[in-house]
Amino acid sequence: MTPWATMPKTAALTPIWVSGLIWTLRNARARTFRPIGIACALAIVLQFVLGGKPYYAGGAFTFLFAAGSVPAARYLLARAERIKGAIIALVISTAGVLPVALPVLPAAALHTVPLQKINYDLAESIAWPKQVALVAREYHALPRALRRHTTVITANYGEAGAIDRYGAQFGLPAVYSGANNFWLWGPPPASATAAIAVDLDPQLLRREFTSVRLVAVFHNGLGVADDEQGAKIYLATGLRTSWSRAWPAFRDYS
Repeated sequence: MTPWATMPKTAALTPIWVSGLIWTLRNARARTFRPIGIACALAIVLQFVLGGKPYYAGGAFTFLFAAGSVPAARYLLARAERIKGAIIALVISTAGVLPVALPVLPAAALHTVPLQKINYDLAESIAWPKQVALVAREYHALPRALRRHTTVITANYGEAGAIDRYGAQFGLPAVYSGANNFWLWGPPPASATAAIAVDLDPQLLRREFTSVRLVAVFHNGLGVADDEQGAKIYLATGLRTSWSRAWPAFRDYS
């Protein structure tokens, strides 16, 4: 299950984990667990204040759900009609949260519906096959002798993920990226003295290669803004040193 797949449940079950937080802070029998409850609350608050992704604090909800389940169950079982009301509330809240947490709407809807203001990642896999096809077009347009020595590198792990997912069917080699821990899976093979570079800083490329040329610009065709919309694709040839020496310059922990 993907991290985002857990978000509708987390939001829809807010009364349960909030009950758990209240229980750890106010119930005398929860005194032993109070520091954990405070730590969970701080993790959730910091995730929002610092602009982290919602699933960053996912571990905190595990404890709070467990803490809130017993008081919530006691409340519901006190009267049978409360269970029916809780189920209805759960269905309604899940339906309301689902379009924000998961890409259930047509991709084109993001052009007019401002859901990305709440969850920016909703658009981050839009038109992946189209983007990979564009990279493949430029790769296969190279002379065969050059293509044998050409790797594919990307600026972020989303672009790398797209090529990793669809690249084989387009005849692309393994993809590399300096983004976060994707960098640890590099460097590219020593024989690769050229690269199809997706949305990388051209100044960085010019420092590491003797020739850098813009060959394409990606557009998703839906008018939806995301990290890949308008991405520039470069052909960089003539690696100045070796990948073992150049690869540290591509590391981008952000």
